[in-house]
Amino acid sequence: MDYGRTEVEAGFDDSEQEGSTISESGSCDSYSPDRRRPPPPPSSFADELGLMELLEGDKAHDLIFRNCKSGLGDQCQILSVLRNGFRTVGSRAKFKTFQIFQEAVQLKHAEDAKVKYGWCTVGKQELKTILEYGFSQPPRNDGSYGRGLYLSPDNSPLDCLKESASESEDGMRFLLLCRVLLGKSEIVSQGSIQSCPSSPEFDSGVDDLASPKKYIVWSTHMNTHVLPEFLVCVKAPFNLTRSPKRLRSPWMAFPVLIKALSKFLPPSQILVIHKHYKDQQNRRISRSELIQRVRSITGDKLLVHIIKAFGHKVQH
Repeated sequence: MDYGRTEVEAGFDDSEQEGSTISESGSCDSYSPDRRRPPPPPSSFADELGLMELLEGDKAHDLIFRNCKSGLGDQCQILSVLRNGFRTVGSRAKFKTFQIFQEAVQLKHAEDAKVKYGWCTVGKQELKTILEYGFSQPPRNDGSYGRGLYLSPDNSPLDCLKESASESEDGMRFLLLCRVLLGKSEIVSQGSIQSCPSSPEFDSGVDDLASPKKYIVWSTHMNTHVLPEFLVCVKAPFNLTRSPKRLRSPWMAFPVLIKALSKFLPPSQILVIHKHYKDQQNRRISRSELIQRVRSITGDKLLVHIIKAFGHKVQH
């Protein structure tokens, strides 16, 4: 299920049409002086990495800053937003490689290649190597979804940041915002030991088809299906928490929901719901398909009533 492009993705597409460093042909164009502010003073950190610092008022900067601020809350300080200039031969080749594989995936599936933006954290010492040569190994992760690179969707920077460690005592951390060539994704369950797609049909993995919290790009694909485009430098506390501004909706686990539904529905319908739930557990249907099938049986009115009535009790 395509859950739709985020505001950041839409903004990047617009910026690419209006003088981005990355043109549709894959070349790296300079910013037009009549559309951009004068470049900031030289930064040894940015220059060393071949990056360009974006200023407030730049469309990409403001979209990323607003997205990070919304996702991270007041517990993090956003120090700078930098764009990959693709200035070196190696980085230009990486961009061209990404473009070639995007076209290949599009041809394979005879449809849109499904490119999203995703976050991954990297260490300061890894940055130059990754931007110039690519990923030599997956950045820090717990390996719970197999061997590969895990990225958080662009609207979930906190999920990504929580898995990282501070680079120094002052809490500096580095977030790469990358284009991710998802193509056709397969569900990957926690505890998986996969290191490549389960079949040529798939190009990437996700933890949930309807609303993924993780994009899984296998080690075999991470230098062809991931393109680092922006770097965000963040100062964060050692113990990150979820933003207090993010309110949680009433929620119920499916077994609890089924038990509650049994008080309102006949046994025959409960058996059908049980069957659909088992199909989802065995990965024969996606979670979104399960939800749709349950809704068709119960109706939205009853479902909303039960979740509101019992959801908060379950959480407490």
